[in-house]
Amino acid sequence: MTRHLDTIVELQDTLTRLTAARARISGIPEWMQELHAEHAAEREAIEALEASAEQAAHERREAEASIADAQEKLQRYQQQINAVTTTREYGALLQEIDHVKAQIRTGEEQGLAALERQDEARRAAEEKRHAFRDLDERYATELGRWEAEKPAVASEIGALETRVAELRAQVPRPYLSLFERLLERMGGTALAPVRRLETAAKGVQVWHCAACHYRVRPQAVVEIRNRGSLVQCDSCQRILYVEEEPG
Repeated sequence: MTRHLDTIVELQDTLTRLTAARARISGIPEWMQELHAEHAAEREAIEALEASAEQAAHERREAEASIADAQEKLQRYQQQINAVTTTREYGALLQEIDHVKAQIRTGEEQGLAALERQDEARRAAEEKRHAFRDLDERYATELGRWEAEKPAVASEIGALETRVAELRAQVPRPYLSLFERLLERMGGTALAPVRRLETAAKGVQVWHCAACHYRVRPQAVVEIRNRGSLVQCDSCQRILYVEEEPG
């Protein structure tokens, strides 16, 4: 009799390996994750300094525009001085002139401060870029190494996908439907091994589901081991199987 449980166990194992392989090819391999994190952090720091320099340049341009507007006003007000006829008008015009001169001073201070921030951020960014070159070269080298390894991982994925299709075809539809429902519900793990607990009483064997630790009936263990029956855990509902004990 075909032991469909054995096929389902292999199917679960193959799907697990397939998921891991797909994650590897779409992500960063473990051996270069630290370098990747360092590279990303340094690049982000450079981009932040460049953004800071650009923001300071924008503020400097705004300050310069504000100064230009104020200087135009100041020129108009100064031209109006000879045209005023009363002391009151003269005093009001002087107030406007003082106000515009204050705006010019403020704009000059703001423009100078923005220029200093811009220069400082640009210098810091240039220093970072210079120090980043070696790291960037190392990262490019390791990235090239990873790109060279990807075809092998892609080949592994293809072989695993083929094996998954073969195994699915070997499992009767009702069993396969049950497996796939559990696979989706349990986040990719539809099976759980049955494990034996150590007991004080000699000759007494107590079994439990390794996923949820719920006790499994000895008769269920016999059915799984001897007949390959599909038995679900009474608690978590995963399909149970007995792990091969090392010889």
